[in-house]
Amino acid sequence: MLSEPRSGRLAAWGNALLAGLVSPDDAVLAVVGEDAVHRVEGLPGEPAPVGLTLALGRLRALGVTGLRVALPVPGHPLGLSGPPEFNARALEVEEAVVCEG
Repeated sequence: MLSEPRSGRLAAWGNALLAGLVSPDDAVLAVVGEDAVHRVEGLPGEPAPVGLTLALGRLRALGVTGLRVALPVPGHPLGLSGPPEFNARALEVEEAVVCEG
């Protein structure tokens, strides 16, 4: 059975939201599915983690134009361009979503 990484669902549905093809609620439902509640940490202007609906809306308001998947592994940090702490956490879980724009 194939299963996509969580970052893939977030990037795909987040990009659909940014393009105006789906509503925020539909995007979040598709991303989360039967998974645990998702929280976004380190969002500009937010001192604490926030829910995914608020985070996607805030990213759009901040000018994010796209989301891309990074699937790094130790020794090959493919797609990582963030600060060291972000890169270290992405390497730890072997996936991340990077905002563009």
